[in-house]
Amino acid sequence: MNRSNAYYLARLRDEHPAIYADYQAGKFKNASAAIRAAGLKKVPSPLDTLKKAWSEASAAERATFRADIGCMPLTPTAAIGPVSASTTAAVGVNQIHVGGYLTPATGQKLKAVMAARGLRLGQVMFELGYSTRNASIGLALARGSLIHDQHLLDALEKWLAKQAV
Repeated sequence: MNRSNAYYLARLRDEHPAIYADYQAGKFKNASAAIRAAGLKKVPSPLDTLKKAWSEASAAERATFRADIGCMPLTPTAAIGPVSASTTAAVGVNQIHVGGYLTPATGQKLKAVMAARGLRLGQVMFELGYSTRNASIGLALARGSLIHDQHLLDALEKWLAKQAV
């Protein structure tokens, strides 16, 4: 609920008479400054502002922001940010991920292999040597989530290379 300054000035007068006296004496630029100094109104931190804007942003705006700050590439072919050995590939080499994000081609190939062999994600994880309850690849396919485990990415790359589709 938004309240007017009159409400806060009444509280300031009753709960913080010294600050109210300073406000009356003109030591504060305005009533809002005195109210904030008394702690009656919280000033949103930049992080609070960012969280609010993030929750109101569309998926496209979030993707653009991530690309702007270097968290993930806007397109799977152009990585933004520092280049590491795991994200570089020689020309002509099939790359399954960019910075831990599966490429669209990788997702399509993985889904094709799963369909051809009648596999579920848990079975794929088991074949890769991971727990069937590990949802890393499933989340990456469904939501475009980052796969943090480099060993999993390496195992997936080898596994996909062995699959004939």
